[in-house]
Amino acid sequence: MNNKTNSKFNLIQVNTVLEHESIKPYYKILSRPIIADIIRDTLEKLRHDLNNKDNSKSPLSKEEIIKLCEKNIKSKSNSPIKRVINATGTIMHTNLGRSPIDSEIWDEVKDLNIHSNNLEYNLNKEGRGLRGEFLYSLLAKLTGAEDSLVVNNNAAAVFLILKTFAAGKEVIVSRGEQVQIGGGFRIPDILREAGANLVEIGTTNIATIKDYEEAITENTAMILKVHSSNFRIRGFVKYPSLKNIRDAIPKNIPIVYDEGAGIFDESLSEEEHIKSALKSGVDLVCFSGDKMFSSVQAGVIVGKKEYISKIYKHPLMRAFRCGKTVLSILEKYAIKRLNSTEQFKGYCERLLSIKPEIVKEKALKIIENLENIKGFKVIEETIETGGGAMADIFFPSYAISFKPKDIKQAVKFLHNLEIPIIPKVKKDSILLYVITIDDNDIDYIKESLNKVVQSNLL
Repeated sequence: MNNKTNSKFNLIQVNTVLEHESIKPYYKILSRPIIADIIRDTLEKLRHDLNNKDNSKSPLSKEEIIKLCEKNIKSKSNSPIKRVINATGTIMHTNLGRSPIDSEIWDEVKDLNIHSNNLEYNLNKEGRGLRGEFLYSLLAKLTGAEDSLVVNNNAAAVFLILKTFAAGKEVIVSRGEQVQIGGGFRIPDILREAGANLVEIGTTNIATIKDYEEAITENTAMILKVHSSNFRIRGFVKYPSLKNIRDAIPKNIPIVYDEGAGIFDESLSEEEHIKSALKSGVDLVCFSGDKMFSSVQAGVIVGKKEYISKIYKHPLMRAFRCGKTVLSILEKYAIKRLNSTEQFKGYCERLLSIKPEIVKEKALKIIENLENIKGFKVIEETIETGGGAMADIFFPSYAISFKPKDIKQAVKFLHNLEIPIIPKVKKDSILLYVITIDDNDIDYIKESLNKVVQSNLL
């Protein structure tokens, strides 16, 4: 019986499925060799099942086998990086790429990225140049710093600073600032990996100037101040300002501020930000390029020239340096900010400036033919910046709400759309926060919600 089944089953070959017209569109998404592997694994599983189960049922037909293979291929097609619609209520969602890159800037840098460029060639001197040199001058001008430097992310910036100045020495950090961000990035661990010795001061909620003064020894390399990023301590909390620390600490001991978020509009929160930190006498400030700066993932270091120069000369700088694409995007962003006659608004800042009433109108427009038919409604909700910026601060907004029969099935349906929609689940409802839905996507969202209705998910 098993031999007969195998004989029938073996009539279809991997290449037969691979060359089927329903499979070919996936070549560009996954690649032909990966698809061949999926088909091979699917057929092998079918053989195994047929050899180990009751064979009284007829073997799958050729068409059924191809459909099964296509189902597995389609599931795998969600693995590559693809466009999604962020409807989570978190504007700069780390899992969804944080701030989108400005489309005009993307168009501007396309030509110089698909052709040769002067990344490390000085046209005026007709010889080798300094990578990122003009960008560094732009960032210095933008922040009011003496000089700047760019590495591949802010975690690398913190590590490189510590490795350059604190290896084998002591770094003073308040207990309330020994943070952990997503992915297990812990300040104490980074200090350890950089070869620095952590000196803890104060308590979780209080640190004083005296704490800093008493912790200083002849082996002190720096004072590290860390933005709380993804949490906030409330209540009885006291920390000295950066200026007060600078005034009290010997000038030969640098103060490094991991600002993290890249906030330029200081009206958005009460925390100390890049420009104010530098004005307060902080020696180095580092922040992310793809958060409130609204550019591309990078770690930007700004501050005093003497310190920037030493970091640039460190052997690890080559390992952490950025390539042409990141540097060119950052360069265009910096120019755009410098040319802005008013306060420049990045992606998150721009969305936060939209009045909630406008957001409500957009939400109502999306469900105008669904309201009171299948339980779709617009409700008041709050949104957050995300991305380690302005933690625990929420802003009023609106979301589309509906209650499916099965939450998991409905979420999976939204995830498997041509352009996946990433919602938020709250109790027994699915919420689509419209603040991050582009106006050009309104019709697509309408169509998708109609498909939800037609699929009997409600």
